[in-house]
Amino acid sequence: MAEMPQLLNGYHDNHHRCQLFINPNHENPPQTFRLRTVKTPWSIENRFLEHLEAYGLLHFANIAARRGSFTADPSLLTSLVDRWRPETHTFHFRCGELAPTLKDVSMITALPIRGVPVVHPRVSPNWPADVSARLRLEMPISDRSGPPRGVPQSWLRINFEILSTHADPETTKRHLFAYLLWLFGVMFPNSHGDVVLPGLIYFAAKIVDEPLPQNPPYSFGSALLSHTYRGLCDAT
Repeated sequence: MAEMPQLLNGYHDNHHRCQLFINPNHENPPQTFRLRTVKTPWSIENRFLEHLEAYGLLHFANIAARRGSFTADPSLLTSLVDRWRPETHTFHFRCGELAPTLKDVSMITALPIRGVPVVHPRVSPNWPADVSARLRLEMPISDRSGPPRGVPQSWLRINFEILSTHADPETTKRHLFAYLLWLFGVMFPNSHGDVVLPGLIYFAAKIVDEPLPQNPPYSFGSALLSHTYRGLCDAT
């Protein structure tokens, strides 16, 4: 009978967070993760509903807009991450293996899982100027050294959450663009904090500029699942 190959990779095992528990380092103990959650919700403007519905984003937007209904336990999530294996993309428990699937994403978020993959083209180095020009408002410059890491979510919400009832179509488009950027920042959080990754600007602009599709064209559900898998692998 052939010998069963090793399912777990030695390199990943040696660099996994679990080694901090097996071989404790009191100078650098394992840390509880900082959560990237919705700090201040953004209420959905009625004039955005048509676009959100057409692209399959409305249910997720409703989840992100709920005030005080979402809580997360950092210690519990840290324990889950400690049991994630990047080789199998599953949580390893004593009772067996478990992993989030596309079906889970579809049932919880109602994001579309069919359609074109969410892959953005090459990001222009002038993206801060492009965002400022589209919003007609200068994007703030970060105090950190180096180029900007993304569009600040708090800046978007403070300046574009309130849309006048008498706003013209162009103003409405600017506010929709800002809202979509914020929503994508909620959907695809990152380690840089309260910013929207520059690659997501492309999709916000496409949704605002193009005619409404008959069916959601992008598979945001599979993109969310892939982003979750990658985040879990990076965290371990």
